[in-house]
Amino acid sequence: MESSQHGSLRQTLKEWAVAVRALEKGETALVVRKGGIREKAFAVRDTRFLLLPGYEHQRLDLLKPEYRKLMQEIPDLTDGGPLRFTSFAEVKGAYEVSEPESLEAIDPYHMWTSEYAESRFRWRPKKPLTVLVLRTYLLPGLVELPYGEAYAGCRSWIELDEPVSTEGSRPVLDDASFERLISPALEVLRRLEPAPVGS
Repeated sequence: MESSQHGSLRQTLKEWAVAVRALEKGETALVVRKGGIREKAFAVRDTRFLLLPGYEHQRLDLLKPEYRKLMQEIPDLTDGGPLRFTSFAEVKGAYEVSEPESLEAIDPYHMWTSEYAESRFRWRPKKPLTVLVLRTYLLPGLVELPYGEAYAGCRSWIELDEPVSTEGSRPVLDDASFERLISPALEVLRRLEPAPVGS
């Protein structure tokens, strides 16, 4: 068993539930972020973190057509219920997108429409977008934790009060399949400025 499957995690990335589902199915490995309303910037403190599905901001029309079918698999839940975890991710690359041409170059490799990606790019224009290349691991089963007000609001990162064990987790894709998925995107991303990862 790989060392990444041992231990426990408290750090959590809140992402659209449909994006978490795409990561868990091995249909994408890219997440494009600029931080929540409460955050001055999107910063990646840890190389491993849990994936927390968020429900209240996701919209079908902001997804490329080939990803819209995944919305049918998403339960009708709200962000105010128990925290539900089924996976965690490891950062395999982090890059900054500061120019419109770079955003256009990565368009084939993420799940959002170009119009939505451009709108995120223009929001807080002095801050770059961060593109994360993630390898996703499935937890052995669903983990539910009580919801608390400390977890509320439009934010990217949540630090849990209690850790979640990652023992017995398995990668969504084997090594070869993961490399096939990310290689085309990395050809483009490696030309960009690396984004800092770690505290």
